[in-house]
Amino acid sequence: MPARSLLRTQALALSLAGALAASALIAAAPASAAAAAADSAEIAWTIETVDGPHGEGRPNFSYAVDPGTVLTDALRVTNTGRQPLDLAVYAADAYTTPTGNIDLDTPDLTPDDAGAWVSTDTDRLVLQPGEQSEISFTVRVPDGAAPGDHSAGLITSLLNTQQGTLSVDRRLATRISVRVSGDLVPAVDVSDVVAQYQDSWNPFAPGILVLDYRLTNTGNTRVTASETLTASAPAGLFATTAPVAALPEVIPGSTIDVHRELEIAPWGVISGTVSLSPEAVGLGAQQLDAVVLEFSTPAVPWAVLVVILVVAALVVLTVLLVRRRARRTAASSAAAA
Repeated sequence: MPARSLLRTQALALSLAGALAASALIAAAPASAAAAAADSAEIAWTIETVDGPHGEGRPNFSYAVDPGTVLTDALRVTNTGRQPLDLAVYAADAYTTPTGNIDLDTPDLTPDDAGAWVSTDTDRLVLQPGEQSEISFTVRVPDGAAPGDHSAGLITSLLNTQQGTLSVDRRLATRISVRVSGDLVPAVDVSDVVAQYQDSWNPFAPGILVLDYRLTNTGNTRVTASETLTASAPAGLFATTAPVAALPEVIPGSTIDVHRELEIAPWGVISGTVSLSPEAVGLGAQQLDAVVLEFSTPAVPWAVLVVILVVAALVVLTVLLVRRRARRTAASSAAAA
């Protein structure tokens, strides 16, 4: 798959079950907040799946098919704003971003997965305020399509230029998930585990264990995972366990960067484990073998050491002053005698 170029977005929301809305800044230029707010009120539209043989009340499009399958479906678009809309309509491949969000390839990238299987009956849709229309599309699964999950999105996009300098690409899309029959092989790989300790400036407060790692979906199904993080002092003493965390859905071939923080006292050295329980998503979901990773990092209690050094210095200074005063008193007594 070609390298992806991400749009810098003003707003982006593609849920696992629903639609994506993106406003992408193409050329940076100053613009007033009032003008932007007014523009948002003037331009707005919604999308929804159309009920049919593939389901009713669907949050998005999801199909379980055999290689060579050809199916048709439809998306309803409604202009809810006060301005006419001239929308581009196209499909793109979907992927999971490193932050765990579902995103779609930008228009300059040619789809090479499920996005290439989708064709629409039109590549342009013009709607007057209050008007709605249905976009019919066809999914043609290749005869040699690989088994597993293939993800795409059907996008409606409005590119407009404000004041001749600012171009904004507003995208509203819904997800298309295609599971091709055959051997399903869910698998994950965890790498680049890095543990660090951030001591607190307060000697009476715990510091923060910071753990980062990468999870890559190396299988052919969408996966998610639950994570348990445990850390302790040497010999397993004073163990602390973070609440179980759910990782986001990861599309095959995508990688997410996971960042975790856990409060724990600086015991000189902190070690522990992060345990992942991966699970395939969708029909025939199955639990994978747990992945357990060990880590260790120095955790020097610098704030406590500073306090100890200050106290020690004060004690030494006090002793020296007392001894000096004692010598002076002894010398004065000797001179008086």
